[in-house]
Amino acid sequence: MAEVLSSAIDFLKIIRAEKEVLVKFIKVDGTERVMKCTLDFNKIPKEQLPKSFDAVKFLSKIQKNKILSVFDLEKQEWRSVPFDRLEFLQTPSNNKIYRLKKMR
Repeated sequence: MAEVLSSAIDFLKIIRAEKEVLVKFIKVDGTERVMKCTLDFNKIPKEQLPKSFDAVKFLSKIQKNKILSVFDLEKQEWRSVPFDRLEFLQTPSNNKIYRLKKMR
């Protein structure tokens, strides 16, 4: 049974705690995307690290746009995950699956 995420902030908490997660979402063009991603700066190449970090701007983007920027571990590039099209998030440490709470 999958657990339910009620917000993008919940997603952020999980990815920060787990160091890497597997996500599946529907891209803008309608295709499915499965991505292994992280926000752990120890797993991101130095040349890909942000030059600066504005926590207020980062959280505002999450809350306002429902989008979180994550680092794709396979493509080695930053990508955006849209929460309104998130199918699931899976943690490799315990194989736990989370789904987004559907808003009415």
